[in-house]
Amino acid sequence: MRPFLPAMLCTVMLATPAWAQPSPAMIARDADSAMAAAIDAKGSGAVVLIARGDTVLYRKARGMAEVELGVPLAPDQVFRIASITKSFTGALLVQMAARGEVSLDAPAVRYLSDLPLDPRITLRQLLSHTAGVSETDAVPQPPFGNGEVPIAEQVRRIAARPLAFEPGTAQRYSNAGYILLAAVIEKVTGQSWDEAMRTRLFVPLGLAETAYDRLDDIVPGRTSGYSSDKGVLRNAAPFNVSIPKTAGSLRSTAADLLRWMRALSQGRVVGTAGFAEMSKPALASVGVQERYGLGLYRWQIRGQDAIGHTGQINGFTSALFYLPAEDATVVVLANSDSFDAQTLARRMAAILIGKPYPLPRPSAVPAESLRPLAGSYGSDPATSRTIAVQDGRLVINRPNRGGIPAVLGSDGALRFVPDELSYFLPVRDAEGAVIRLDYFARGEGPALPLPRQP
Repeated sequence: MRPFLPAMLCTVMLATPAWAQPSPAMIARDADSAMAAAIDAKGSGAVVLIARGDTVLYRKARGMAEVELGVPLAPDQVFRIASITKSFTGALLVQMAARGEVSLDAPAVRYLSDLPLDPRITLRQLLSHTAGVSETDAVPQPPFGNGEVPIAEQVRRIAARPLAFEPGTAQRYSNAGYILLAAVIEKVTGQSWDEAMRTRLFVPLGLAETAYDRLDDIVPGRTSGYSSDKGVLRNAAPFNVSIPKTAGSLRSTAADLLRWMRALSQGRVVGTAGFAEMSKPALASVGVQERYGLGLYRWQIRGQDAIGHTGQINGFTSALFYLPAEDATVVVLANSDSFDAQTLARRMAAILIGKPYPLPRPSAVPAESLRPLAGSYGSDPATSRTIAVQDGRLVINRPNRGGIPAVLGSDGALRFVPDELSYFLPVRDAEGAVIRLDYFARGEGPALPLPRQP
């Protein structure tokens, strides 16, 4: 992760004009700038791949694979991909449904009859995070050990939890729901979940570097994982990767993930209709930046749809995007769980589109420009923000959360530190007083207005 920047910053555009179709050289130049701004070459790092169709336009690594040994990252190294695993799980279930092995709208209890599951929960709801499956046990349970965690024990615990909401009425991210799907896969196929993925997805598609990241595997090229604690790099906390299973236990490379997204988006895994079904948001009421289908998100980047998934697990973060209008794929794999892989992937996608996001650069801003911004904004607890000026620096606070440093750019926007694409644009009255903040989630509209409180 980039260390905190000084409080007085502005943002400048270091890229091609928004109306120009960027050449490969322009893409490489701007991608290099984005990577240099986000990644310390001597710390943990990331691999970035940008492709249009099957043609790779940019593929580069920055940072270290082994910080202690001074081993630099290489573009072909192996990372844990965390929740990008869910795209494989979703595709496998949609493929099984097309073959008549399961029905996505059937109750999950049809396939897991030995579990006390609510009969209203369907496979489709588990895939779309709309089943109401809770992430936490109602009664505290002893932690799992360091060995391979039996799936039977996991699903027994999950099925005993009370629902977080009525199935089909809301959407809340649930790793537990995806672990239930692992049990469905094993019950129907007669194989372990990872063997089913290997024989039905990895081998047919030539994904030689993609696999269940077993604890005892010796994997050539696998990177070490790190965390950042207040700017200090540390080895990531130990984690039993057998726990998330179909929710997040795979490893892969940037090249394999490009092959995966090409095969999936071009209909070679579940057909074009199946890919469209996976990409269709399950609930229309969910915000434009967090819509989720069957193992895939659907976002907006510079006015274009982006389909894919992100991931975070101890020591690693990841992002995989497909832009249908560009027929393009972006992959970011990082070996730090503190790194914002999604933000860097969004930056790379915007560069490819030809409408890059601005990069922060140091520049003095007078202290008197900050004081008029101080105050409380928002109309309810969910949108409430308080801006304070502390020691000449801006801090944005949310209820029951720590303050986040922010900067005022030369464009008048308030941006978080370290780098995040989301920003606030102050709106002033005729006398110049700030009466509202317009919030642009991940740098995209429509803006969410946050009125100033008395």
